[in-house]
Amino acid sequence: MEKRQEDGETVTHLSKVEARSGSRTTVTRSILVISLALVIAVLLIVVAIGYFRANQTGADEVNSDNSARSAVRQD
Repeated sequence: MEKRQEDGETVTHLSKVEARSGSRTTVTRSILVISLALVIAVLLIVVAIGYFRANQTGADEVNSDNSARSAVRQD
């Protein structure tokens, strides 16, 4: 850190290391990768639970009704 007098005021100049508050580490990257993996895993679990709990969707009911009606009309 360097202090200078400029235009009657004290101005502080910081080096690059001082400005970013230390050295770079891989902790932030590790936290981001782990949290992203956890979010994807939770999303897959939620989608899988919804997929296996659903017996029929609305589209399945419409298709089965239409095929039943067309079978009755042909007879």
